[in-house]
Amino acid sequence: MIMYKSSSLTFIFKFIFPIFMLAGAFFGIYMSWTEGSPESLGFAKGMLTVTVWISIFLIQMPFRLKNIETTEQGILIRDFGRETFVDYKDIQWISKFDFSSPWFVTIKYNEKETGGTKKISFISNQQDQRFFGNDAMTEFIEKKIVEKNLDYSKPSKVKNFVILMILSLPFTVLALYFMNDITSVH
Repeated sequence: MIMYKSSSLTFIFKFIFPIFMLAGAFFGIYMSWTEGSPESLGFAKGMLTVTVWISIFLIQMPFRLKNIETTEQGILIRDFGRETFVDYKDIQWISKFDFSSPWFVTIKYNEKETGGTKKISFISNQQDQRFFGNDAMTEFIEKKIVEKNLDYSKPSKVKNFVILMILSLPFTVLALYFMNDITSVH
């Protein structure tokens, strides 16, 4: 019996959203660059830096974002007509970044066919989403993992957030440097 299903908007965020987001960013960069003024060039360089950082995540979406369904025994991953069943005992961890929108949840599990590990992401249904807390689907999966996997330990959300901020620091500093050119021209 299916308990929860991922969002019906998965297809849009998997294929359409990244294309429009990157196309819009590059169009804005192009328009600012062709303006040619020092202010517009500084803005274009800053936006290019931010776009490179954001594209690291957007490019992963078509590969990592999946439709999933939960059952009492495990999760069913559906991707282009291919179905993969993952038992809860094979899931190493489930986590989300609280400040991501839409609320992407990542699951790392042991792959039986290859013996390796794999990460997938999903978007929970809109009515189940919570900003700082786990959505109902994630809570259900985590409860089932704890029941089946006695070695399970929750990943640190604070640690994940700090790592993300540290990794974004060079991009932020570079973007601010270019944006500073805008204010120093006058």
